[in-house]
Amino acid sequence: MGKLNRVLLVAALLGLCGLIFFLRLHTYDEPLERDLTTYAVIAHQMLNGKSLYSDLWDHKPPAIHVTYAAAELIAGYGRNSIFLMNVTAAIATLVACYFAGSAGGRGPLGGLVAATLWTLASGDLAIEGNQPNTEVFLNALLTTAFAVLARSEKNRVGIVGALVIGLLFALASFYKQIVIVQAALLSIAYFLCTKPGFRKKVLIEIGLVAVVGATAWALLFAYFVVKGHGQAFTEAIFTYNQWYSAHPPRDISGLWSWPGLSPDALVVALSIATLAVVGLVIGLIRCPHHGWGLLLAFAIATHITVILPGWFFPHYYQLWLPPLVIGAGWTVDLLKRTLPPRFAWSSYALAGACGTVLVMMEVPCYLAPAKSWSMQKYGGIFLESEQLAKRIDNLLPPGASFYEWGNETGFYFATQREPLSGLIFAFPMQTGPLASKLSWRLLNDLRQNEPELVVASNLTLLLTPHHPVARWIEQNYRPLWRTNSFVVMVRKGSALDQREHATVAN
Repeated sequence: MGKLNRVLLVAALLGLCGLIFFLRLHTYDEPLERDLTTYAVIAHQMLNGKSLYSDLWDHKPPAIHVTYAAAELIAGYGRNSIFLMNVTAAIATLVACYFAGSAGGRGPLGGLVAATLWTLASGDLAIEGNQPNTEVFLNALLTTAFAVLARSEKNRVGIVGALVIGLLFALASFYKQIVIVQAALLSIAYFLCTKPGFRKKVLIEIGLVAVVGATAWALLFAYFVVKGHGQAFTEAIFTYNQWYSAHPPRDISGLWSWPGLSPDALVVALSIATLAVVGLVIGLIRCPHHGWGLLLAFAIATHITVILPGWFFPHYYQLWLPPLVIGAGWTVDLLKRTLPPRFAWSSYALAGACGTVLVMMEVPCYLAPAKSWSMQKYGGIFLESEQLAKRIDNLLPPGASFYEWGNETGFYFATQREPLSGLIFAFPMQTGPLASKLSWRLLNDLRQNEPELVVASNLTLLLTPHHPVARWIEQNYRPLWRTNSFVVMVRKGSALDQREHATVAN
C-alpha cells in the first residue's frame, strides 16, 4: 500500500471514529436504564471502600463494575463516565472490525466496509446500542479475539497469539460467563480450518487458551477467598445465576427463533446479513480454509450466546453486529476478486446499498431528541424516575437519605446520594435461592439506618404484599406523593414528616 493510500485509510478510520463520537453525543442526556445506573452506583460504592458481593450485591461477574469504576476515576461520577465508556468501547470495536474485515490478505476494502457498517449500525435504537451495557465491552473483546484468529497465517497464531486470545476470552467471561460458548466454538473451528500438518501445533495453542481462561477464573476466585468474600462471590455468581438462567420469563421457543427483535432491528440486521450470507455461501464452497469456517462458527456461537439465556433482551442482539459486518466486508472483497472485471463494480454497489439502508433506518432516530429514545426503548419509566429523583433531591436536605424499594437504581445515580444498603434492587429479594437471606439482610440495614424517605415501585409493592421489607415500610412510613409508577413515603414522626404536615395545615 502506497503512502498516500495509507494516509487516506487513516483519515477514513479517524472520520468513522469522529462519526461514532457525534452519534453517541446525540443521546448524552438520555435517561439511563437500570442496568447502567446499577453498575455506576456499585462502582462508586466500590471506590468508596465497599466490597463487591459481600457489601454490594449483584449477580454479574466483576468486570463490568471494575470498568465503570475505572471510567469514574477518569471522568468522574456521572454522565461523563458513561459517555467515555460508550465512545471508547464503540471505537475499540470499530478498530477490531477493521482488522478482522481486512484479515486473510483481504486488504483495506473489506476492513473499511466492516468498520463503516459497524459505525452506522452499532448505536441502533432498536437494539439499545447507544449506551454502554455489557454487550458493548463483549463486542470489543470478542471481535478482537476473532481478528487475531482470522489474521493468523501459515504459522497460525503462535504462543503469543494464543496467550492474547486466552486473555481476551477470559476478560470477556468476567463480563458474562456464557461467552465460553464463543471460545469453545471458535477454537473448534480454528482447529478444523487448519491444514492437517499444523493441527498438532494448533491443539497446543487451543490448550493454552483454555489454560489461560481456567487460570484467570482460579485467580479471581482466590482473590475473593483471600478477601474473606468467597462465599458471597460463589452465591452471587454461581448459585443465583444457575437459578436465574434456568428461570427465564418465558420458554425458549426454539434455538433458531428470533424472539425479542423489533421489525426495525430486523431490517437493520437483515440488510447486513443478506450481504454476509452471500459471501459465506460462496466462501465455504470455494475457499473454506480462508476464514469462512471461522466466521460461520463465530455466527453460530453468537446466536447460541444470545438465545440460550432465554431472556431475549434487545441489547443482547448487539452481539450479532460484529460477525455480520465482518461477513459483509469479506463478501465485498470476495466478489471484487472473483467477479469478471466488468462486473467488479457490483461489489461496491452492494456495499453502498447496504449502507444506504442503514442510513435510511438510522437518520430518523437521530432526528428525535434523546428523551424520545428512552421512551421508544423502555416506555416512560426511566424518564419518570429521573424527574422524580430531582424532586426528591430538592426535598431532602444535604446528607439526608432515602431508599428505593424496586429496581430503579437511577434514583441514586441522579441524586448522587449514597444508598443505605448494598442491596439496591429488589428482584433477587422477590424470588430465587437467596431471596430470604438477602431480604433479612436488607431489613437489618434499613432498621439500623432508617431513611427519611422510601420510594416504592408500584409494581414491586404489587408483587410483594407480604414481604418483610414491604411490611416494615408500611408500618413505619406514610405516603407523601404518588406518580404513575411510584409512591414516595416519608418516615412517620420524622422532622420531614412534621414539616410536610405543617405545610399541608397552612
